[in-house]
Amino acid sequence: MEFTINREIFKKVPNLKVGIIVIGNADNTADIGDFVEVEYAEIAGKASAKFDGVELAEYTVIKKWREVYRGFGEKKARSSIESLIRRVVSGKGLYSINPLVDIYNLASLKFELPCGGEDTDAMDAGLELTFADGGEIFIPLGGTLEERPNAGEIIYKSGNAVVCRNFNYRESDATKLTADTKNAVIVFEEISGGEDNLKSALKWTAGKVTELLGAEITANTILDETHSGLTW
Repeated sequence: MEFTINREIFKKVPNLKVGIIVIGNADNTADIGDFVEVEYAEIAGKASAKFDGVELAEYTVIKKWREVYRGFGEKKARSSIESLIRRVVSGKGLYSINPLVDIYNLASLKFELPCGGEDTDAMDAGLELTFADGGEIFIPLGGTLEERPNAGEIIYKSGNAVVCRNFNYRESDATKLTADTKNAVIVFEEISGGEDNLKSALKWTAGKVTELLGAEITANTILDETHSGLTW
């Protein structure tokens, strides 16, 4: 399978780096409840202290992602990391979905990076981060009716099927991670210009998936403007 980034995206988001972890033979039914509880308590405690009295819209990570979205015409869409931070700060906590999703949500919060995951066995073609032409098919998470992305929207797609809209804003039901998922790809997005934090997120996530789910890591790498594709 192949993952590619349309190089024109780097003109819109010059500092974009995408971290990729390709996972095989994961046990996505493993009981990791104790780990999630302890890790989330630590993350939530730090977040509560860090964001006490802070206007989240002005927080650097959130503000930068809002600027990115406005850059390709999206006024209402929000980065997934903004949604997660707001849930934690408001005391709502995180939904426990399944081990892979729980791990990448924790990683997303821990390293303040948008993150998403897809079941690669549910894809008919390779994965691409590109601009929508508006004719692609999208079935939102939990839904059954087809939608169409906006022309010019930045999407992940496989063939003509949208895997995720607006970077990691809206997930597709068709490629979602489930208890039956064994083979998957996890994607992190970084726009700060550096990559040390992204490397740490990749290392932590790959380690937890291996340790807790017995998974094999087929690829663990960072894509950018100079290296915009991966085959595995």
